[in-house]
Amino acid sequence: MGARFQRTMMKALGATDHVMTVISATNLTLGFRRIRFSAPTMIDGRETPTASYVRLWAPDPEDPAKVHQRGYTLVDPDAATGEVSFDFVLHEPMGPASAWAAAAKPGDTINASYYMFQKFEPPENPEGYLLMGDPAAIPAINGILSVLPSEVAVIVILQAQLPGDRDIPVTFHPGAQVFWTGDGTGALAAAVPARDWSNWYAWVAAEHAAIKELRATLNRVHGFPLADIRHTAYWMRGKAMRLRKETGRDETETTAPVTAPALPQPAETLQKTPPRWRSQGGQELLASLRWKLRAAGVLQAVISLMQLAPLVLLAELGRRLLAGEANSETLTPLIFWTLGLFGGAALLSTVLMVWLHAVDARFGHDLRRSVVAKLARLPLGWFTDRNAASVHQAVQEDAGRLHYMVTHAVPDVVAGIVTPLAVITYLFTVDAALAGLLFLPLLAFVGLFAHMMRGVADKLVEYADWTKRANAAASAFIEALPVVRVFGGNADAVRKVLNGQAAFLNGWQRPMAGRKVAAQLAIQPPAFLLLITAAGCWRILSGAMLPADLLPFLFLGTAFGTQITAVMYGFVPMREARQAANRIGTLLEAPELDRSRSLRALSPGSLGLRFQKVGFGYRPRKPVLQDIDLILAPGTLTALVGPSGAGKSTLAGLPGRFHDVTEGAIRLVAGETEIDIRDINPQVLQRTVGFVFQDVRLIKGTLRENIALSRPDASQAEIEAAACAAHIHQRITEAPRGYDSIVGEDIQLSGGEAQRLSIARALIADPPILVLDEATAFADPESEHLVQQALGALIGKRTVLVVAHRLHTVVHADRIAVMDRGRIVQQGTHAALMAEPGLYRDLWQAGERKTS
Repeated sequence: MGARFQRTMMKALGATDHVMTVISATNLTLGFRRIRFSAPTMIDGRETPTASYVRLWAPDPEDPAKVHQRGYTLVDPDAATGEVSFDFVLHEPMGPASAWAAAAKPGDTINASYYMFQKFEPPENPEGYLLMGDPAAIPAINGILSVLPSEVAVIVILQAQLPGDRDIPVTFHPGAQVFWTGDGTGALAAAVPARDWSNWYAWVAAEHAAIKELRATLNRVHGFPLADIRHTAYWMRGKAMRLRKETGRDETETTAPVTAPALPQPAETLQKTPPRWRSQGGQELLASLRWKLRAAGVLQAVISLMQLAPLVLLAELGRRLLAGEANSETLTPLIFWTLGLFGGAALLSTVLMVWLHAVDARFGHDLRRSVVAKLARLPLGWFTDRNAASVHQAVQEDAGRLHYMVTHAVPDVVAGIVTPLAVITYLFTVDAALAGLLFLPLLAFVGLFAHMMRGVADKLVEYADWTKRANAAASAFIEALPVVRVFGGNADAVRKVLNGQAAFLNGWQRPMAGRKVAAQLAIQPPAFLLLITAAGCWRILSGAMLPADLLPFLFLGTAFGTQITAVMYGFVPMREARQAANRIGTLLEAPELDRSRSLRALSPGSLGLRFQKVGFGYRPRKPVLQDIDLILAPGTLTALVGPSGAGKSTLAGLPGRFHDVTEGAIRLVAGETEIDIRDINPQVLQRTVGFVFQDVRLIKGTLRENIALSRPDASQAEIEAAACAAHIHQRITEAPRGYDSIVGEDIQLSGGEAQRLSIARALIADPPILVLDEATAFADPESEHLVQQALGALIGKRTVLVVAHRLHTVVHADRIAVMDRGRIVQQGTHAALMAEPGLYRDLWQAGERKTS
């Protein structure tokens, strides 16, 4: 009965049944068996993400007519052949699934229910991963370990239910520590060590009761936000389908006290302060709104009842008129109450909307100010294209979603809940039988909607895949458009992807149209009107109902279904708003530049730079730069060369505090004095270290404003002198409005011209230390010579660090530092480096072969 009911519910939610045939069976250990199946109808090209699982239905050994369900992780699914493996734990005494697996042989079949493959989607860049589970979860944990980056920290805690479980193979991961704990419902929860788990991500899968206790422990004891815990119950101790035991253990089994394993808990990692997760930022963001939204909900409930009351009074008025009560003493109070309640509800509704919009205006203003203030405290290296897109989304799209939540979502949802409940309650007092029939269209809608949604989970995954492919193809086409136009070509690749996406959408949505219309018609007012009229007339003719009692149903019952479904659809934007709040909160939680010690000023004069044992990595345990020692004497030119990916641009950005070093220090050298750049006022450092990048960024403004960006008070003579020195003055005078021409509107600059404009900008700033990141990389051949001349004027007697990809441009440098894999492997002049074997000479000779 229980199994049949759950399978029926799963089918109603879109699950599909499949028959799988055994191909082979292999014992990985004495108690761990892998069975390979042929499942062509289930593994039919669907995406099967890491740690996804399905439900298997194992026959009862004592009664084959009964089946028991349990979750199993997909292992090595092959969409081409339709094959997949599942790992079975063979414990004693065996449950139904283990007993079936122990006796399985090629040719045997078993049923599996597929609903959708669940994605393993942790938050972006967690500090580490906590993976926990029993032997049944090991296949999923192995899949996760195989896809995690090698540099991340991972703690794996596994529950050994029998001694042989410790022999089950666990996938090797260089950053993983694997620990085993004993059996029992509370074993996993007790095994979690006390430490700072801030920004870790927890993935747990085990028995239902163990998961429940573990989830509560992670949240309440160790501070894990529920959003950062992914949990899945693969089985239920002592039960199968809530009715029959699967493991062979008595349902009243008691668990012995559990001792946590000896996990490492170094003093520096023990939790001393409450842990904090980036995902908590969204919750804190909405904290100031909670009481206001609750108050709005209470007020909306009152308003909804006041809006409903006039309709009830009108229905009552009609009932009295039909009953012959046509005297003013009886009807006048009803009329006045109707008008009063209607006007009062309208007034309160207006007050509520005005107040919520005022709350939203203040909240939105404070939110945008917080974002802008946060941006000012972030390191310059944070501002990548990707992060710039997240800022745009936070300030524009996500702020709009929060607007709906603050001003409309709570009133809409409360009204959608209170009004139908009040209506159905009132109608049950009028005629319970007819009121009960109003649920029939809703049941029809649920059935039709479930039928419409069958297989949608797969389609949503495929839709996301097509969207990703279409965006990637369009972006690639746009980026390659200049090359395509010069050398010829077409848009066949992007056209093929867009046609495929259109064909997929057409094949998905066209068959759904009829089912969608049928589901919507079931809950439209005409459907309820037809039901009320037919059933009401039948009850009136049969004498079970008075004719006057039909009026309340005609007044109130026809919109009953749409009000309930409005609640269902109203929760979607609320969920989107919470997700938007989490994204904004994550942005506001981004690590800031440490300015607590940045107080010192600098004396005027020539400056040098010293890199001392510098190490840096964008992510923990993944260094990009290691043990960098480099001295830039005042007034000298130092070049960084090396293969792509060696870390040259990363190192060049560190003197401007694009990121702070994770090891060592960078110091400004002024005579005998050395000052750590972290001790210098950020504004002073910005004026001290200037940059000219290969990727020039121009602001939406005049040419004059672009040149004087670092010194808005610069005179016109100074601006023109800088432009002349950068060999861009002539081009500016040819623009429609000269220096007042708007970039992008009045004038379009080529790559070389934009680079010369940025050099003029650096000349105006006049920094004593200058960093050039392959400044001629995007210059067209015609203007490269002019860019080189402009650079010559810019370099002057400054201390210069230049990143070079073409070695012939730096042969006259005072020092050349050769980088490889984040380290400096050679240093010296061009002549000295060419005189000895090494990477520099290899790169030089490789460049000569390319040009010959």
